[in-house]
Amino acid sequence: MKILLNFIPLKSGGGIQVGLDFIEQAKQHGQQHEWFLVATAGTAIAQVQETDNVRVAKVVPNNLIARVWFEHVGCKALIDTIKPAVVYTQFGPHWPGAKVANVVGCAYSNLFYPEIDFWGTLPLVPRVVREVVDWFRGGRLFGADAVIFETPDLAERAVRVFHLPSDRVHCVRPSVSSLVNPGVEHRPTRDRCADLPKGFRVLLLASCQHHKNIDLLPDVAHVLRTQHRVDDVVFVITIPPGLEETRRILSNARRLGVERQIYNFGPVPHAGCAELYKECDAVILPSSLESLSNKIAEAWTMQKPLLISDLDWARSCCGDGAVYVRYRDPGDIARKLLLVKESAEYRNMIVEKGRQVQAIYPSPRERFAQYLAVIEAHAGGVAA
Repeated sequence: MKILLNFIPLKSGGGIQVGLDFIEQAKQHGQQHEWFLVATAGTAIAQVQETDNVRVAKVVPNNLIARVWFEHVGCKALIDTIKPAVVYTQFGPHWPGAKVANVVGCAYSNLFYPEIDFWGTLPLVPRVVREVVDWFRGGRLFGADAVIFETPDLAERAVRVFHLPSDRVHCVRPSVSSLVNPGVEHRPTRDRCADLPKGFRVLLLASCQHHKNIDLLPDVAHVLRTQHRVDDVVFVITIPPGLEETRRILSNARRLGVERQIYNFGPVPHAGCAELYKECDAVILPSSLESLSNKIAEAWTMQKPLLISDLDWARSCCGDGAVYVRYRDPGDIARKLLLVKESAEYRNMIVEKGRQVQAIYPSPRERFAQYLAVIEAHAGGVAA
């Protein structure tokens, strides 16, 4: 069977890792099918090495006009040439111009948690733009033949809250990327780690997205310094140095007198993430919402204690495998972080509980097999 992979939405962050891992699994364990990849120019996805069963069919320019044109018009010629039985889209809307079966993996978790004001911290105009985009994304989901979610809670909400037809909703739990495990080595990243400041290093491995709440870290460092007299905790972030948001975060750290406690490592190649985990002592994810961040499973795999927002989505994902901190509360985050820092016994307990929770999640090969089962089941059909 010919399967067309729409990986255009994957441009940065954890989505790239998921996409690269999916392609690797298709090469190894999907050899009964032919896979044709469509990707965005300049991404690691567009540069994957082809094999007998996995080929790069199209690279779309990295701009909105080119993407919209291809999704509505340009894809038709590609489909006529390849004649796939199904198009699988990873973490994005399906192609309206594709009159074949469409299966999509959905990471738009904010659509299914209306009680969370996901864009509320943005200025008025950007917030309205994001909400309009969400409206279009939600509408596109109803045109897919199958929608795959990463948590049972999201799948249940998609039916109960969003009213997607239950026979089109599936759940495939995530797995840690095969690119991230203690045995992975990447010399360039390891060499860069030599410049990390000494201290108890807390990693927030994420691109500069507002829902990650990276801007909160200088305030946490300030509480640690002024209220607890602790200045040897270093928050390691990985955002591009040239962004306005990066400058704002670092400027706030200087204003609060904690610039030495915020270290921007900068973007990390996907092959090098494991090296950065190895050099840090804990992982923090103070997000407002995630479908299921790779960073959760990666923290468990790399045996690092995980601190995460005390919200329903996080407890649904992590169970007992994390330390929960009150959302956007620097004081509570500082207190919980000190507990992790000062007690090796507590750290080890959280790591062990994380390992136990991770055991219910599939391996990369098992996850791919579950995705493939959904894709195969819906191939050839078209949503009404």
